[in-house]
Amino acid sequence: MVKSRLSSKGQITVPKPVREALGLAPGEEVVFELRQGEAVLRPRRRVPLEDLLGRLGGKRPFPGEEEETQAREAAWAREG
Repeated sequence: MVKSRLSSKGQITVPKPVREALGLAPGEEVVFELRQGEAVLRPRRRVPLEDLLGRLGGKRPFPGEEEETQAREAAWAREG
């Protein structure tokens, strides 16, 4: 077991063995999950957009970067 102390500002330092075990680097985000009266700390990993393609089962394929940019600019023009 590794311990850390809560500061008067509610901050903690994640001990080095925990950072190393989780592969945490300075500036990375972590997530606290509350589970039955305990807090679980885990890294917040961002998933590349390409890994999500096809997961929702949509019928239309991803239009591509150029078409996406055009659609975004058209939407901004309508709003603005």
